[in-house]
Amino acid sequence: MAKAKDIEKAVIPKTPKIQVRSWYVVQTASGHENRVKDHIEKRIKTLNADDKIFNVIVPEKDVTKIHDGKRVEKKEREFPGYVLIEMIMEDSSWRIVRDTPGVTRFIGANKQPLPVPPSEVRRILRKSQVITKTKEGKKIIDVVVGESVKIQSGPFEDFIGEITEINEERETVKALVSIFGRSTPVELSFDQ
Repeated sequence: MAKAKDIEKAVIPKTPKIQVRSWYVVQTASGHENRVKDHIEKRIKTLNADDKIFNVIVPEKDVTKIHDGKRVEKKEREFPGYVLIEMIMEDSSWRIVRDTPGVTRFIGANKQPLPVPPSEVRRILRKSQVITKTKEGKKIIDVVVGESVKIQSGPFEDFIGEITEINEERETVKALVSIFGRSTPVELSFDQ
C-alpha cells in the first residue's frame, strides 16, 4: 500500500527553478584583472559554459595625463582588483569562475555571492562606454540634448549639468550647471 506522501510526490510535479541572469563581482589581485578575464573566457569555451556565463568585463575609463609636456590618453581600471561577470549563479558556473587562476573570491555576504543591482550595473557600463572612438580617431559621445550628466573633471568636477548643445567637430558640449542657485552655461570637452 502506498503512503500519502509518496502519492503527493508522484502527482505534484516539481516546478523548475527559474534561472536568472545577474551581474556579480569577483575580486582579483590588483593589476591582474585582464589576465583573469582572459582565463575566465578560455574556461567558458573549454567547459562549454557559454549558456551560463555570458559577459566578463573589466570596467575602464579614459584618462588624459600630461607627460613631458604632451597630453597622453590612456585607459585606467575604474575598480582596480575587481571584474564584473554576467552569469546564471549555479554550482557549476560558480565553480568555473571560482576555480579560475587569479580569482580571489566572489563579493557577497556570509560567503554567498550577491548580485549587483541592475541600476548600478547600468551606471558602471554606461560610464565606461560614454565616449567611443571611430576608426579615424574621432570621439563620439553617447549623450543627447536635455540629458543630465555628472562632470568628471575640471573646475566643475562633481557638478550635475543639463546638456544644451553638442559640437562633435570640436568634441565639446555645452551644459547648464547650477552655481550658487543660478543656471550657468559652461563648455566642456567630451573627456570632462
